[in-house]
Amino acid sequence: MDYKRRFFIYSPLILALLIICIIIFLNMGYGSSPKVYVYRFNRLLTAVLIGSLLSISGCMLQASLRNPLVDHYILGIGGGALFSTYLYLLIAPYTIYGRLLSSVAGGLGALALTLSVAEYMGGSDVIYVLTGIGVSTALSGLSILLSYFIVVKNPYAMHILLGSLVLASGAWIPILTALLVFNAIIYIVISKPLNAIMIGDDYSYQLGYNPRFYRLLSVIVAGTTSSIVVSCCGLIGFIGLVTPHISRFLLGTSDNRLVMPLSGLLGALILLLADNMSRLVLVSQVGEVPVGAIASVIGAPFFIIILLKRVRGG
Repeated sequence: MDYKRRFFIYSPLILALLIICIIIFLNMGYGSSPKVYVYRFNRLLTAVLIGSLLSISGCMLQASLRNPLVDHYILGIGGGALFSTYLYLLIAPYTIYGRLLSSVAGGLGALALTLSVAEYMGGSDVIYVLTGIGVSTALSGLSILLSYFIVVKNPYAMHILLGSLVLASGAWIPILTALLVFNAIIYIVISKPLNAIMIGDDYSYQLGYNPRFYRLLSVIVAGTTSSIVVSCCGLIGFIGLVTPHISRFLLGTSDNRLVMPLSGLLGALILLLADNMSRLVLVSQVGEVPVGAIASVIGAPFFIIILLKRVRGG
């Protein structure tokens, strides 16, 4: 690979990383009290970790299912994780790992339901979307009903429903960091097999990769990862849908060895910017707006454009 090609490929990654560092530096609020400093650091680092994890999960789901219209939100993983988290908070004594495990169980259960129904109905791109939206809507509705009972004993639980970084704390940082490291290891293992799967299962077999194994592995990892994110900060949609498309456009390739790292950085950057808008721009007018709402405003039009192009065969 010549130097110009390398510069073209790696410059978006370097630029995204540089912008993230600048935003973190500008937002640290040097000279503030130690408590404010620690809270800001935890919140900024949480945004970076969550944005990266959601984007990498989106890449895995889109590549393994060969469907550019999906992410954890569309497939119902987020709705399932949210519902099971609320159910746990309502009926069980609170521990952070109990909350985490209940979220994973709900997210993977919802994912299994979506994939099973979609495959039974034909498994087209649009069928996956419609089935996932149906499952997600039902579970999100149940979560809203549960929230009325939960806020009586835990008013802050409403932030999980809306997708917010208000409750960011140091307790989640080691979990999210370990999860990102685990995803990085899995990325090394599955990025090349996912490239083959995107072309076709027959081609994957020819290269010595079992598509069923790698598809199942990537779906479970993506579902578990996004469920843990929901357990931490609530439902933040469309980040995992948008960033893989932007990465492919900037890189001019669908090679997951390059798309996944750039998607992770772009996810961190977008969530940092959305959180800044929530915390700094809008707070003087209407108070702090949940970052999940801002992410949806950014991502929903993008999703509609992709859907229309897909339906029309563009």
